[in-house]
Amino acid sequence: MRNTMRALLITVVFFCVACDPGMTIRQKKFSDETTKQQTTTGGQTIIDIKTSHVLIGETKYVPQVSITNASDSSITVTSVELISLGTAFANNPRQLGLYPLVVKPRATGGLLVWFDLNNDVKRTFRQPAELRVHYLRDNKNQIASATIVGTPPNADTH
Repeated sequence: MRNTMRALLITVVFFCVACDPGMTIRQKKFSDETTKQQTTTGGQTIIDIKTSHVLIGETKYVPQVSITNASDSSITVTSVELISLGTAFANNPRQLGLYPLVVKPRATGGLLVWFDLNNDVKRTFRQPAELRVHYLRDNKNQIASATIVGTPPNADTH
């Protein structure tokens, strides 16, 4: 009995270690202020995507995303999408009734996002992707975007 339990434990550990290798998916940070201004829509709406560590075989991408409204008027977030390799993925959050989401002036709001991908994250993020947040400000449709890159888990993130 003891040998059976030991063999079972070793088998479980082996399968856990033999899983898909991981990767890091992170927001690309810009040191050039001009480029940063373009990706934050004139510096008035800023997207922040928390770095995530996923297995390369995952077919969903569920990042923690926040949006900061640095303007003097409220914005209304209407939708979020991911653009990767020429394909647009709609946000499919698991909780209904989240959008439209109003973000007051000089405030930050959390966005619940869930993307079901056509391929695994390794293929989806082999080239930089773009996260777009569609919103209304002063009755005008606008888009804020951020670049997302996939890297090996031990890659230098600078």
